[in-house]
Amino acid sequence: MKKIWERYGKNEAGVIMVEAAIYFPIVIFTVFAMIYLGMVKYQQTILNFQVMKLATLGAREAAYPGYSMLGTDAAKQSAGVDFPAGTKFDSTVLNEYYDQTSRRLYGEWHFNYSQEQESLNNDLEGMLRQKSFLTGVQSTSTVKISNYVLGRNISVSASYGLKTPAFLNYIGVPMDLTLSTKVEEMASSPSEFARTVDLSVDLTEFLLEKFGVKDNVDDFIKKVKDIKDKVLTQK
Repeated sequence: MKKIWERYGKNEAGVIMVEAAIYFPIVIFTVFAMIYLGMVKYQQTILNFQVMKLATLGAREAAYPGYSMLGTDAAKQSAGVDFPAGTKFDSTVLNEYYDQTSRRLYGEWHFNYSQEQESLNNDLEGMLRQKSFLTGVQSTSTVKISNYVLGRNISVSASYGLKTPAFLNYIGVPMDLTLSTKVEEMASSPSEFARTVDLSVDLTEFLLEKFGVKDNVDDFIKKVKDIKDKVLTQK
């Protein structure tokens, strides 16, 4: 027995081949899995950026009607959030922008944003198609603009479905992956806010005069101010 071991036990011929046959497929599997999962992460980053960008552009459109005219399709597809600084706009574009803005004075009383929502949703879908490099199974996007009179809120959400390669199923990765993100932004215009406050004051005074209680309210406010002044000036 000892002689047999001394003769054959130390023979390592073919060991490297056996190890390669075991480890080489594992290494290849791991490398491809890391590459694909890295691409999925990059796709998620693209999705997040496009949704955030659309929310920013949509908030400005909701706050300043006609703002979308100042941008271009190239600007939407770029890595920037807005059109480049120093951009010179054609007078026709500017006239159309001011025309749309003038039509929406006191826009805080505008509650139907279905047209803007549809336009922004189409823009988002186009941006995702241009920037996505992994084949999607099913993608959805939703843009909603809500008006709270003193300000507007825009909510943008999107999901992107992916069909996972079958080999990743062996390590527990689902065959169907869904990337999703949601962003909310407030849209407000200082000039509209000032107009809203002025309108509220004028409306309040009109109603007080209409019901004949303006003088009583003025007397009450004056008494309150007198009491406040006496309290504040007391030593």
